[in-house]
Amino acid sequence: MSEWPRDRLMETSERICNPAAIAGWLETGEGATVEAVREILLKAAAGRGLAPAEAAVLIQVSDPRLRQEVLETARQLHRKQYGGRINLMAPVCPNNRCVNECLYCPLRRSNSHLQRKMSTTRDLQREVLGLLDEGYRHLTLVFGDDRSGLPYIRDMVWAAHGARTGIRQIQRVDINVNALRLEELQDLREASRLGTYHVYQDTYDPEVYRELHPAGPKSDYEKRLTCHDLAAEAGFTNLGLGVLLGLADFRFEIPALIAHVEHLERTYAVAPHAVSFPRMIAAPHAPASQTPERQVSDDDFCFIVAVTRLARPRADIILSTPAPSEVRRELYALGISSVSVGSLSYPGVYTSDGDPSAAGTLNIGRPRALETLVYRMCEVGFVPNFCASCYPVSESPSKPEQRLARTCTNERCSANALLAFKEYLLDHASPETQTLGEQVLQRELARLPEDVRNLTLDLLEEIEAGMRRPTL
Repeated sequence: MSEWPRDRLMETSERICNPAAIAGWLETGEGATVEAVREILLKAAAGRGLAPAEAAVLIQVSDPRLRQEVLETARQLHRKQYGGRINLMAPVCPNNRCVNECLYCPLRRSNSHLQRKMSTTRDLQREVLGLLDEGYRHLTLVFGDDRSGLPYIRDMVWAAHGARTGIRQIQRVDINVNALRLEELQDLREASRLGTYHVYQDTYDPEVYRELHPAGPKSDYEKRLTCHDLAAEAGFTNLGLGVLLGLADFRFEIPALIAHVEHLERTYAVAPHAVSFPRMIAAPHAPASQTPERQVSDDDFCFIVAVTRLARPRADIILSTPAPSEVRRELYALGISSVSVGSLSYPGVYTSDGDPSAAGTLNIGRPRALETLVYRMCEVGFVPNFCASCYPVSESPSKPEQRLARTCTNERCSANALLAFKEYLLDHASPETQTLGEQVLQRELARLPEDVRNLTLDLLEEIEAGMRRPTL
C-alpha cells in the first residue's frame, strides 16, 4: 500500500509525538532536584543515552552551575565518541521549484520574487566537479518539493556519483527530500547509492506546524511525521531527523525529537543516523522568519546540542546554519560531529552561472571556502574529516587496510580520518594549511594505540608516495 489510511497516520503520529505526554514530562522535569539532574548526568556520561523524560529534565536546567555540569559532561562524552573529528559535507540544491507554502521559507510557492531553476544532470555534475576540486567527498542533495518525481531524484543521485576528476569522485550522497510514497522509497533504495535519507519535521508542535504550513503537500502534519516510518518499511537504515530551531519552544522540541528516535528504534530496530539543528534566520519574502517568537540564542543553541549529545551519544549531529566563530568552536566541542558547509544553497551556486536571486531557505551567497574552514578547525584543535566511508578492504589478509578495519570503530574512524586528511593536504591545501594540518596529524597519531598507529603510518607513507585509493 503506497499511502497509509488516515486512521493509521493518526495512530502512528500519536505514538511518535504525544503533546500531552511531553507536557507532562516538562512539568515533572521543571521541578527536578539537583540530585536528580546529577543522576541523569551519570547515566549519560556512561554513554547509555537518555529517555525523552530525562531529556525533558536536562533541557530545562536553568541554574548556571548545573548547566555547566551538563555542558562539561557533553564535552567529555563527545570527545570519547568522536575524538575531535568533524565531518565535512556540502549541500547541493538541484532545484528550487517548491510547491509548499512554508511561511518561514523564501522557496514558498507564492514568492514571486524568486528566480526558479531546475538543474539538469549536466548542471549538477558541473557543480560536483567544482566541489571535488575543493576536496569534498560527501554531498547532500537538497530537493524542494517540486513534484518532479522519483526519476529526477534518482537521476540526480547517479549524476552526483558519476562526476569524476582523475580517480576522485564523491564517496557519499545523502538526500534531503520531502515525503515520498512507499513504492517510491523502495525504488529509490534499490536503484540508487544513497547515504542518509533526511527529512526534517521542522517542528513537532502540531499547532505551530499547521499555522506555518497552510498549503501544499507538506501541510499534512501526520503524513510528514510518519515519513520515516515509510522509509524504514522500505528498507532504509540511515535516517536523518531535524528540527528548525526558532519555530516553537525548544524545550518541547528536544523531548519530542528523542521520543521520535525511540519510536523508530522500538518499532523498526532502526536508530536514526543523523540529527540536524538548523536555526531560523531572517530571509527575504518569508514573513515568519523576520520576527520569530522564540529565537534561539547562541547559549541555548549550545545547550540544545549538549543535551542531544547526552541523549544520543552516537548520533551524527549536524550544523547547517551560520554561527559566529567562537560559537562554532563551542558547538564542535559539545556535540557537533558534522558541518554542512554553507547551509542550504541555490542551483548553480558552485559554478559561475549561479544566481543569488534563486537562493534557498537558510543562506544567501557563496558558502565559505572549504580551506578557510579547514584552517580554522585545525587552529582550535579539531580534525577535519573527509572520510565519508571506510577505506575499501582488500581481499588479501596481509593488507594493512584489512587489519585496520578489524580494530574498534572509534580507532578505525580516527585513523581513516587522518588518512583522508593527509590526501586533502597534499592535493588541495596551501603551504600554510599543510603546515598547520601536519601538526594536527602528528598530534592525533600520538593518541592512537600503537598497533593502529603503525598501520596508519604505513598507509601515510603510501599516500606521500602518490598512491590514492579510488572511492566506493
